Amino acid sequence: MSEGQTQVDFPSGCILLTQHVDADNSKESGGASGGLSRGNAIAADGVWMGVSELAPGHKSVRHHHDDQTTIVHILSGAMTFKVGMDGGEVFTARAGDFAVIPGGLVHQEENPSEELCRCVVVRNAQVPVVTNLE
Repeated sequence: MSEGQTQVDFPSGCILLTQHVDADNSKESGGASGGLSRGNAIAADGVWMGVSELAPGHKSVRHHHDDQTTIVHILSGAMTFKVGMDGGEVFTARAGDFAVIPGGLVHQEENPSEELCRCVVVRNAQVPVVTNLE
């Protein structure tokens, strides 16, 4: 949990997490991939959720997440995904878009926009894995 966050656990099993989540490259979020910063929000029942930030003109290193599928929702800015070992498949997601990256797929993200790209990220794992290749 980031500084300033509070978590309320209800008898029903529901959880309320309050406050802003920072992309602080915490160990719990899997750390950084080059210019791509990650932050840990919460995990429950085999699902992890966090945030990613990528500054304008910056990019991540090539990486994968083992067998963990990743769902990304772009909140602001844009993110170009270069997918595959050679980065030959390319697509761009913009604010409001969702992208799914299958588990094990090597990819790299770039921010082609002039504003910070901020994303909500969900993985099918209690603890996210990041394997940087460079």
